[in-house]
Amino acid sequence: MAITERASTSLSLNFKRIALISLLFVVGTASGAQFDAPYYVLEKKHAETWEQENKTINNKLASLEKKHGKKPNIIFILTDDIGYGELGSQGGGAVRGAPTPRLDQMANEGLLLNGFYSEPSCTPTRVALMTGRHPVRTGLTDVIFPGNPAGLAPEEVTIAEVLSEAGYATAMYGKWHLGEGEETWPHSQGFDETLFGLYNAAVWAWETPGETVMWKDDHTPEMFNRSVLGTLDARKGGKAKEVAPLNLETYKYFEEETYKRSVDFIKRNTNGEKPFFLYWASNAVSYFTSHPDWEGKSPQGTHFGDQMMEHDHYVGKILDTLQELGIAENTLVVWMSDNGPMYDMFPESSYTAFRGGKSDVLEGGVHVPAIAWWPGVIQPNQIDAETIHVVDFFTTAAKIGGAMDGIPTDRIVDGIEQSSYLLAGTPSRREYMFHYSGPKLGAVRVGQFKRHMAGGHGGLPGKAFFDVYKDPREEHGVMVQMLWAWVPFDDIVSMHNKAIEEYPHRKPYQSKMH
Repeated sequence: MAITERASTSLSLNFKRIALISLLFVVGTASGAQFDAPYYVLEKKHAETWEQENKTINNKLASLEKKHGKKPNIIFILTDDIGYGELGSQGGGAVRGAPTPRLDQMANEGLLLNGFYSEPSCTPTRVALMTGRHPVRTGLTDVIFPGNPAGLAPEEVTIAEVLSEAGYATAMYGKWHLGEGEETWPHSQGFDETLFGLYNAAVWAWETPGETVMWKDDHTPEMFNRSVLGTLDARKGGKAKEVAPLNLETYKYFEEETYKRSVDFIKRNTNGEKPFFLYWASNAVSYFTSHPDWEGKSPQGTHFGDQMMEHDHYVGKILDTLQELGIAENTLVVWMSDNGPMYDMFPESSYTAFRGGKSDVLEGGVHVPAIAWWPGVIQPNQIDAETIHVVDFFTTAAKIGGAMDGIPTDRIVDGIEQSSYLLAGTPSRREYMFHYSGPKLGAVRVGQFKRHMAGGHGGLPGKAFFDVYKDPREEHGVMVQMLWAWVPFDDIVSMHNKAIEEYPHRKPYQSKMH
């Protein structure tokens, strides 16, 4: 099939006239899931089209369930710090000295999501994926470092909990990074079984025997001993057990072990009555060391390159497993990065074709690679520029899993349901985005236009507007050319903020430390 390229449609910027109507929609939908105010503008605008698309998708999902005897399986693979352009299918791969043949094959066999957006850093993206909510709404806005009591509040509802209630078997393996208290860990947040670490390898470096570290083990201040830095194994309803210390030596094998656990979970649940949801939060690519079988394999000559090739291999083997077991046609697989490259680790870092990187609301920090794969359901050879955000996969997974009723109704959910876009090739339903930098709104995107929330001067706005189609690196900010859009963008922010007044952000949760 010929490669297709679709462009994003633009949301009308006349929000002033419809702001009040939108807010009335938000207040008036207490019986169902609550979405952000701009969503209701779009829902009204596209009501007839979306109704028809929903009927088509409902019929398609019903037909799939009848054919396979259960709901579709869902696999989310989340990687660490891989920038847009790193894959061979996006111009990287062998060109970067880190070939990605299996991810390129996955893209060719499915949908390359060139318009995918994450949050700017590790913890925020994991919050967004798990809850379908901007991290600021959950009170967990910043990257968690060892010893920090912040964590994912037990009152938040994860996609694992939503799907578990709908009859799914659930598992999580890899990097959790959502708190140090056990009540914040995956087996307390809806996952039946887990093997995980709380961080990447950085904080484990000083635990490695024989290494030159910040403090020797017998002189480490007590405050640095309160964090849980090992590999944890747990089952829902039980207590987590530390099964191994996680340092630069054992870390070499962590990616392989979580991959093996993922394959084992798939095999054990292939013929079960329940569909399954697997969240593989890969530690690729956290740079610090390489698996012995992959060390020095990448022409790039870095741990990053070695890990990229190792991860690519494992993704391919997971897809092969699904094919061999005969369940690929009933399994959605989404591969995605959590944020852009961490250039602080150069040369042990990814890169991005855009300006900026991890921690930025510039495109380099939040515009990252993603692929959706579902043989026989998602058409192959698609390259797509439609806008989709990580929060959307929460709501979309709930839809595909027949669990929309499990989405909480007492809070705003930011994820827009995108099953028609993924499965039927219709336009994305996302025409706006709010990019948060920690607790502050950093940028707003509407259609192809993006405004950074920077200060002006002398009563005039600054050069904060960008047309990301014409200027994807955000190097040529303008003011005069976009004065017509200034007030409409103010209006969409006002709508967003008024909805927050109706549904206030959660206060930061302090986890029970170990």
